[in-house]
Amino acid sequence: MDRRITIMGYLFLVGLLLGSFFLSPMVQAEETGDPPLPEKLMVRGGWAYVFGATVNAGVAGPVLGLGTTVDFTNTLGGRSSTDAFRVDTLYRFNDRHALGFSWYRVGLGGEKALNQQIQIRDNIVAAGAATQTSLSLNTYRLLYNYSFYRNDKVELGVSPGLYMMRTTFNFAAQGTINGVVNNTTLVNEQITLPLPSIGFVANYNITPRLAFQSRYDFFYLSINKYTGAMFEFYAGLEYRLFKHFALGAAYDRLQASLRGDGNQGFNIDFSYNLAYVYASLYAF
Repeated sequence: MDRRITIMGYLFLVGLLLGSFFLSPMVQAEETGDPPLPEKLMVRGGWAYVFGATVNAGVAGPVLGLGTTVDFTNTLGGRSSTDAFRVDTLYRFNDRHALGFSWYRVGLGGEKALNQQIQIRDNIVAAGAATQTSLSLNTYRLLYNYSFYRNDKVELGVSPGLYMMRTTFNFAAQGTINGVVNNTTLVNEQITLPLPSIGFVANYNITPRLAFQSRYDFFYLSINKYTGAMFEFYAGLEYRLFKHFALGAAYDRLQASLRGDGNQGFNIDFSYNLAYVYASLYAF
């Protein structure tokens, strides 16, 4: 199943690249002599389809409320796909420097009668208990782009940034809990994790109106008892329909792993693919 989902993401990306190949000659013939297009301020928003989402979480202390490692999809019946909304902005101070902000939320839920015993906080939930679970990942991202190479066709840059990931976990169960038949338990937990990142930007103007855009963000940090790693890949095509308006489609893949040791230790591994269709407004 995971392999098929990954192949879907790759096919989506290949489709974008093939689209650029076939559209380029037609679009370029229409654009000879066009004046430079505005790009100082960009506001982008659209619908996204999230697929292939996986979440594994476990906690020794109170974070997220889970006492043992739990597979969100297989153990709790969580969905691996959903709809989402995403917003990206970018303001270019000049040809070299730009500041951007992004927000996107991935919300997953599910219901299942447990086929194995799990621990939630201090509660032992027996197999057969009915459960309802929801998991929300809100990602806020602030980034700075420095374009060390830029001309009419190509832009290459480095992009340090900060991810703020707010994770909300809600769990309800009814069944045999701590040996008591027909018992209930509720868990509502929220944590916010700051993740500094370093990225690489590679954009290519196939024609003055058709552009290929990509970025690659990385994060790895180990301080005292905490370790975190993250990778995000984004690639898409955008076509400028009018001077101040563009349409685009993109593929995004995010993977993250967070670890904490000790009595308050935790571990969270999650990943998802995102197919993104959007509109962009440009000004100045």
